[in-house]
Amino acid sequence: MGYDPNAPYGPGGQGQPQQPYDQPPTQYNPPQYGPPQQPYSQPPPGYRQEQYAGAPPGPGYAQPPKKSSLRWLWITLAIIGGILVLGCAGCAIASVAGIGFFAKTVIGPSTTANAYYQAIKNQDYAKAYTYIDTSRISSGQLQQGTEQAFAALGQLDDRTRGPVTSFSQTGVNVNNNTATVTMSVTRNGTSYTVQLQLMQEGNDWKITGFDNI
Repeated sequence: MGYDPNAPYGPGGQGQPQQPYDQPPTQYNPPQYGPPQQPYSQPPPGYRQEQYAGAPPGPGYAQPPKKSSLRWLWITLAIIGGILVLGCAGCAIASVAGIGFFAKTVIGPSTTANAYYQAIKNQDYAKAYTYIDTSRISSGQLQQGTEQAFAALGQLDDRTRGPVTSFSQTGVNVNNNTATVTMSVTRNGTSYTVQLQLMQEGNDWKITGFDNI
């Protein structure tokens, strides 16, 4: 029995004629199961924040440190700065007052004593005499209390003991408006001590007594 390729396929070569082969569709649409899905869209603003705002932190999560307010820090610094400013002002006032007190009680009599002996060292007895209060000094120290008498006494010491070559202060004692200045005087290589008595008269200090020249 020969095979007829044109014979329709079926049992015994008989049957329904074959349907023509259709071409597959150009796009495959899989079947959907369940309700249709809505198309994806971008999440609304704030979605992530709302989703995780109340979510508890996971294991090992550390809470970020809270930022402390700087208000109290600035207040504290301002208070400290004010205290320092007031303290510096108080120090300045105290320094000025202290300098004035020091000038009145120490520098004044010391300056007069140094100027007095500088004039004697220069044998300028007329200038040295200007540092003496002749109204308070005793007549026994200056005989008649005149400038000529004082110059004669100084010149006598220059001839007998030698002129003053150096001098220095060894002590200052101030009591209100009076003072005692101790001087170390050197003549012809020999030093001796002189006690000068001074009194404040206005802004100046004057010599009111001495035990040597």
